Amino acid sequence: MEPLRALPRLSPGSAVWRGTLTALVLALPAGILNQFAARDGATLWTLVLWLVIMFGAASGGYAVRRLCPSARLHHAAAAGALAYVIVQSIGVVRRLASGETISWLAYPFLALLMASVAMLGGVYATRITGRYGEQTDGGPVDAGEDT
Repeated sequence: MEPLRALPRLSPGSAVWRGTLTALVLALPAGILNQFAARDGATLWTLVLWLVIMFGAASGGYAVRRLCPSARLHHAAAAGALAYVIVQSIGVVRRLASGETISWLAYPFLALLMASVAMLGGVYATRITGRYGEQTDGGPVDAGEDT
């Protein structure tokens, strides 16, 4: 396999925001669709959409580590947790406006799940970059070099 395409290097804070946006690209639409699918009870669609949401969190963590290799795993976790907070804050406002009950205890546990999955995405980014290396302007970088 060829070396990975080089990405612009960002600071850890900027990488967290970009990773959050990356996670939201998948998690927000899937979360909205999951709300409609869950009205009929748990179906195959709710499971599939839940997996898409988790993949969104993993892609956010992956983006953080690819954009800022010096970022630690807690930066990747922050991207997943921040995406969860943004999506759930919209859901909480909607539930409060419609008078539905809110399970406040579930929110911290689900935020931790999203953060954990985002950390796994960050670990995968580190592993894949270490295995295949990354291109530079002058050509490929050796897979063993730390960039």
